[in-house]
Amino acid sequence: MKHFRTPTLAILAGACLSLLGTNALAESTYGYNAAGTGVVTANARLNLVINVPKLILLRVGSSGATVDTLTWNSGLTWATAPGTLTNGNNQPTDWDGAAPTAATTTNPAAVSAFAWTNSSGGGSLAYAATAFAAGGPTLGDITVTSAPGLAHPAPAVLATASTGATAFARNTLATGSWSFALGGTPAAWTAGQYTSTVTYTATSL
Repeated sequence: MKHFRTPTLAILAGACLSLLGTNALAESTYGYNAAGTGVVTANARLNLVINVPKLILLRVGSSGATVDTLTWNSGLTWATAPGTLTNGNNQPTDWDGAAPTAATTTNPAAVSAFAWTNSSGGGSLAYAATAFAAGGPTLGDITVTSAPGLAHPAPAVLATASTGATAFARNTLATGSWSFALGGTPAAWTAGQYTSTVTYTATSL
């Protein structure tokens, strides 16, 4: 007869208990009729669980890690100024003594926006913007116009934070096109480069 060492017996015993414990977790019933007549039944239940993750997606402009930049160039001119001003110092010119006038270049192309979520209440879109430095344009000089579809969050005139979020439905791709236009009085702005960052946030509802 083969004899098992004590550790081996312990391992076997543990395995048996594990199997018994596993079987005990399953639901089991029985039907019984000692007379062997009639209908007997036994039922057992099985739970089905499906986990669906919650997802929200937002794209403004280019895809990926690229942050698009909208650029306006303000130009200054006077009645007798040359057609194109050239960088440099001490360049001769005719000037009638009148104050120069200013204008900005054509507005940048429209920006595409996309949003999607499977949250039961859909999603909402808002923004926050950093203010330009003093002496130049303000956020209020920029107006945003939305094409049909996903609207730019209110107000249409930019501010440091949106006052009205844009809602979009669940499980439906929301798309939009936003056009940014610069107004204001460039002739009154101090020379320099003025920057602002607008951060859009999509939130599940």
